[in-house]
Amino acid sequence: MGKALIVCEKPAAAAKIAEALAKGKPEQGQLNGVPYYEFDLDGRRAIVVPALGHLYALKNLRPMHDYPFYDVDWVPAHLADRRAKRAGVFIEAISELSKEATEFISACDYDVEGSVIAANILRYICGEEALKKARRMKFSTLTAEDLRRAYEQLMPRLDYEQIEAGVARHMLDWFWGMNISLAMSMAVKRAEQCYVKLSAGRVQTPTLRILADREREIRAFKPEPFWVVGLVIELDGTEVVADHVSGRFFERSEAERVLAASRGKPAKVSSIQVHRHRRLPPTPFNLGDLQMEAHRCFGYPPLRTQQIAQELYLAALISYPRTDSQKLPASIDYRRIMEQLGSISPEYREMAEEIFSLPELKPNEGKKTDPAHPAIYPTGQKPENLSGPQRKLYDLIVRRFFSVFGNPALLESLRVEVEAGGEKFVLRGRRILDQGWLKFYGDYGGTEEITLPDLQEGQPLVVKEVRMEEKRTQPPSRYSPASIVKKMEEVGIGTKGTRAQIVQSLYERGYITGRQITVTDLGMQVIDSLIEYCPEITSEELTAAFEREMEAILEGRVTKEKVLERARAELDRILSKFRQHQLEIGKKLAESYRAARVRQRRLGRCPSCGGDLMMIVSRTTRKRFAGCSNYPGCTNSFPLPQSGMILPLGENCKVCGAPMVQVNNAGSRPYRMCLDPKCPSKKAGNLG
Repeated sequence: MGKALIVCEKPAAAAKIAEALAKGKPEQGQLNGVPYYEFDLDGRRAIVVPALGHLYALKNLRPMHDYPFYDVDWVPAHLADRRAKRAGVFIEAISELSKEATEFISACDYDVEGSVIAANILRYICGEEALKKARRMKFSTLTAEDLRRAYEQLMPRLDYEQIEAGVARHMLDWFWGMNISLAMSMAVKRAEQCYVKLSAGRVQTPTLRILADREREIRAFKPEPFWVVGLVIELDGTEVVADHVSGRFFERSEAERVLAASRGKPAKVSSIQVHRHRRLPPTPFNLGDLQMEAHRCFGYPPLRTQQIAQELYLAALISYPRTDSQKLPASIDYRRIMEQLGSISPEYREMAEEIFSLPELKPNEGKKTDPAHPAIYPTGQKPENLSGPQRKLYDLIVRRFFSVFGNPALLESLRVEVEAGGEKFVLRGRRILDQGWLKFYGDYGGTEEITLPDLQEGQPLVVKEVRMEEKRTQPPSRYSPASIVKKMEEVGIGTKGTRAQIVQSLYERGYITGRQITVTDLGMQVIDSLIEYCPEITSEELTAAFEREMEAILEGRVTKEKVLERARAELDRILSKFRQHQLEIGKKLAESYRAARVRQRRLGRCPSCGGDLMMIVSRTTRKRFAGCSNYPGCTNSFPLPQSGMILPLGENCKVCGAPMVQVNNAGSRPYRMCLDPKCPSKKAGNLG
């Protein structure tokens, strides 16, 4: 009897795959804490074993004392990153379980990352022959039906195009990130004789430049005063405001003229315009659309949405989330999924029945496609034991799925022109005549009705007052984590799976802060220095060009080696230019880094004496705490979280008056807290 080794990306996926492929219940075992599953499959013994994501990582093969540096290769992940210590245990377990295997199957996620994970395991643990012999399962959900179909339709070889594109991306990111980061740190060291760890990246730095450009616009913006004039009209006991047709007046005298002309004058309806329009159903979710919508509806940062979606996928509740597609192929069987969703809740059942009554079961698809996976859709499996955030995101995905099959909504907009003293003002109303798909989308639809009573032309109106208000023009809006991810997608930098993590990295590096993103002085100085001396490092066009090269590898139009050769030549040219100006760059970066560190350490005012509460690291315990700058005159201090970046918020707790901070931990949702652990708000569950 032969032996087949089936390699999966995560333990949860391994359990689903084993349950789907085994005729009965698979035998579960553990090897040094690593779970695996055994069962008979088509006349041979099958072993399903998980990885833990990437078990191999790129690492320099000798110390990096200078740049450019390209001597790099794959090594076990725990040798490249101490935080990946469990990788070694998984490598040992797979090595043991793969002995005497005659067949090899990759059942990792079908994308470039999953393909690289499987290829590295097969190459470095099982050997080159295993890599050549291996076959590939391709699936978009972890439902038993899809997994069995993927096994029955095994690809005869590995997806080498995805593997090559994935390896090229990892190598390119390493070349770019490590060399530029080293160059920046060495520039500071040579200019100031001190070591500072600074970070740059092929996608990270152009993303920071997009944010810095917006920051410059905001800082340079000079607000201008303008005036608006409105009639406060009473309609059916409710006050509404009709705005002057001119909108903004940038000359006060003109606004005052309108005010004088219309004040105390009778008002009447001079014209009514009614416009009806159809609002088409939304398109199915891809990852970027889901991240934007989850931010709008729930305030979730993109990385959190991505993590929750991955959890729902591993629970077999939704299809693979890291997709660019806005297409839903008929092969997923829309009707079956809706029938299964209908068994989950009465509300979903009503939606399904209403959609089944329509003449045609056809989704409103978008233009974007993905060769690997369709748009995100619910599988119809019944959810169990979901957390609050998981339940919210699942409901959003289900309602979006139903909505794309709905009829267009019919909306009516009303423009009522009001005349007073020869001046024209406008009232606007909006109502929904036919909900269409909005009925399925529920509160997520975001369409607010503005109801006006029935009005007739020539009808006199009761004016309570004529109001003139001074306002000021506003600067461009700041990016949110979701909108910068969307911008990255628009300009073609990063991938659907990496964009959210890149934004998170900018927070962790101290380059950006806040929910409405502000670029810190350190972030601005990094970008300003690079723009002045090496603008190519910040170029989104260059980064997007390399993204297109990755696509070309996927499509077989260019080799990985050719792309890396061009990338090295470009990086050599950029770094040579950087070296000519490293002293100037180093001085500017060192100055900004010192100032940023001081600002970051200052957490707020001491509630006892009014001094500065500073972040201090104890010499004896190496733990950090908040201590007063007036020590020893003031001994007030507070404990601090020992992990994550702590950012002062510039505000005090409403309950106890202590400074408020935000704590950013990699991979976790940022949280706010006041520094005083004895604050009554913490007992009440209210963080001030």
